[in-house]
Amino acid sequence: MSTLETPAWLGQLKRAVSKNKRDAHNRYFQLATMGQDGHPRVRTLVFRGFSDVRWSLFSVTDARSDKISELACHSRVELSWYFTQTREQFRLRGEAAVFSADSDPEGHRSRLWSALSEAARAQFFWPTPCAPLGDTEAPGFSQTPPETFAVIEYTPIQVDHLVLAKTQTRSLSEYVAGQWRETPINP
Repeated sequence: MSTLETPAWLGQLKRAVSKNKRDAHNRYFQLATMGQDGHPRVRTLVFRGFSDVRWSLFSVTDARSDKISELACHSRVELSWYFTQTREQFRLRGEAAVFSADSDPEGHRSRLWSALSEAARAQFFWPTPCAPLGDTEAPGFSQTPPETFAVIEYTPIQVDHLVLAKTQTRSLSEYVAGQWRETPINP
């Protein structure tokens, strides 16, 4: 992917994030994955920032969660993000890459760990997610990212941007043959 080309949708998404930041609920997006049982799975995640070198974005998760094993089998995902102030919806289809304690050549884990609050960090020292209550023990607390801390990078190849303001507009951006193509479509 070229670091020189900035797709139009990325500027639009960054503007939406900025204009909607006063309401905390606008930091959350929905992630759809394919479950290991073949059924779609959707959950809400916290947006943790954009890449400085690619047109991608980040979230963090517990490495023991189901989404990690789902992404290992099927890395294709779709994100849906609605911004209430500007009345915009972004649907981003693409690939997800997981950075764990064993694989983080670009240092995403350290950078994102240092940006978390103490309360957010504490969650990675809880017992295993979805295990029966009382069946697992929590890992010991540390100031460095534990093995349970993983970063997910989402790299879109298609972005559907719907604006529901007074004048409704919609565009579909697709990454084809090494470049982004944006097509206005009916809302």
